[in-house]
Amino acid sequence: MLIVLAAVLLIVSSLTIWAKRQLLDTDNWTTSSSELLEDPAIRNAISVYLVNQLYNNVDVAGELQQGLPPRAQPLAAPLAAVLKEASVRATDALLARPRVQQLWETANRTAHKQFLVIINGGRRLQTSNGEVVLDLRPILNRLAQTSVGARVVADLPPDAGRLVIMKSNQLKLAQKGVRAVKWLSVLVSLIVLVLLAVAVWISPYRRKIILGAGVACVVCALIVLVARRYLGNYVVDALTENSPDFRGAADDAWSIGTDLLRDIGINLLVYGLVIIAAALLAGPSRAARALRRWMAPTLVHRPVVTYAVFVCAFLLLVLLGPTDAQRLVPLLVLFAFGLVGVEALRRQVAREHPEVAAAQPSAV
Repeated sequence: MLIVLAAVLLIVSSLTIWAKRQLLDTDNWTTSSSELLEDPAIRNAISVYLVNQLYNNVDVAGELQQGLPPRAQPLAAPLAAVLKEASVRATDALLARPRVQQLWETANRTAHKQFLVIINGGRRLQTSNGEVVLDLRPILNRLAQTSVGARVVADLPPDAGRLVIMKSNQLKLAQKGVRAVKWLSVLVSLIVLVLLAVAVWISPYRRKIILGAGVACVVCALIVLVARRYLGNYVVDALTENSPDFRGAADDAWSIGTDLLRDIGINLLVYGLVIIAAALLAGPSRAARALRRWMAPTLVHRPVVTYAVFVCAFLLLVLLGPTDAQRLVPLLVLFAFGLVGVEALRRQVAREHPEVAAAQPSAV
């Protein structure tokens, strides 16, 4: 029962940890935003938005008409329409440039820092009326200068290219949500560890409980990965119901935005498989007994070598596997559990093979 409850809470913990790392970490937010702009479908959607901002806020046909001779002025409107299509392509190429991508990254970093200040109860910025705003005005200015001329820039209203991410009337709800995510991401994880530890401690069948914990991790990992995919389909369908042309961009945005959730699912899968392998190694099967007998001299008489192999394997998992090496506390917890498991295996082998324990260790 404790294992089932821990498994349910493990799924909740995975979702809250993803939300905390994705929404409340400026570096992760900025990295994801950069990846969004690098995606062709998303870049095209942003290009369409910027060009629409330009045409919605500036009389492009009027600007062109002023520069044409009297006989050609009736062509201003058709030329503006042709120029709009060309501007989308030009904007797409513009957004692919490193300097413009840096402007995009800076705008997202600034918006997220502003979000954290407001959400943590800091002073609201007067320039944004307490709202969190993604300011794309610098990019819009560059677009105006490369399409219809510098004169257009002066005609743009102050709010052109400013995407409101969070309105001031949404502040209280957002603050409550952020506080819940912060507490749950830590509290639920601790409860999961406590439940698993209690289950192992009170059960006379500890190996089976450990095996069950490994299976629970694998099942939770699969649920997280499957939910990420099919929930994404539901979210994308809802967002693009009235704009089917942007479905590809929405699909890519969901995929990039949930990369961390995918990593969490893969982490759980790897941890679960390692736990299952450890439980099977300590089990009664013929293969497990033979493997323990073969490992007995090293496990019993060379603990330094045993722990050195474990440390190397753990570091290899951190360096090459999906584990986020920047999260020190979870890694230390995993490392501690691993050390306990290795020591338990050493003692089990010593009990099973007293003749090896009594024998003198051979020279290295």
